[in-house]
Amino acid sequence: MVTTKTIETMKKTLYRTLFFGLAALLFTGCGLDLQKNYDYESSVADPHVNVVAWEYFQDHPDIFSEFTEAIEYTGLKDYYTQTENKYTFLALNNTAMQSYRDNVFPGETSITNCDRETVKNMLLYHIVDGEYSSYGELQVEAMFVLTLLPGERGLMTMSVWKNPWQAAVGKILVNETGSNGKSPQRNAKTSNILPTNGVIHIFEKYCYYQQ
Repeated sequence: MVTTKTIETMKKTLYRTLFFGLAALLFTGCGLDLQKNYDYESSVADPHVNVVAWEYFQDHPDIFSEFTEAIEYTGLKDYYTQTENKYTFLALNNTAMQSYRDNVFPGETSITNCDRETVKNMLLYHIVDGEYSSYGELQVEAMFVLTLLPGERGLMTMSVWKNPWQAAVGKILVNETGSNGKSPQRNAKTSNILPTNGVIHIFEKYCYYQQ
């Protein structure tokens, strides 16, 4: 039978345990440095890669193997190797390239089995004339840019993602919803890589214009 005295003893034991536990935590925390500044101090890695876009893709074959294969297949390699002009390269990783094949050429397992002209036009849409990054050229409001695909099919808008989270700051949007007909919005997986011949933004979904 539990008596009143037993209950009081149990309470005292519990209080004593909590007291010493809190005291231990207090003394353990005494060795920590005090927060000196409540302001967030950002640290941005150097975005310059000191090679042309083609060399950057070649250095990452696990990411861009099918993309570079498509570039060579369609004869567009010179755009990625030249240094006379600056371009914004919307690079498609292997996930994006597989998605492109599955949607446009169902059943094909290799990009070199797909219609060359169709693949070429897709790649031309992913090259923008001029340098567009979040380092001043692009704003949060969508703006039209000139792709190398002529005509209406080449219409594209670009902007910087409006997002309150620090991890998303500076990421690039292509065809923000409602800015370019019914074109699907695409968010860059990685933004603002700066080769010597322009800018690279990496996507895991291919971009296209839809009226």
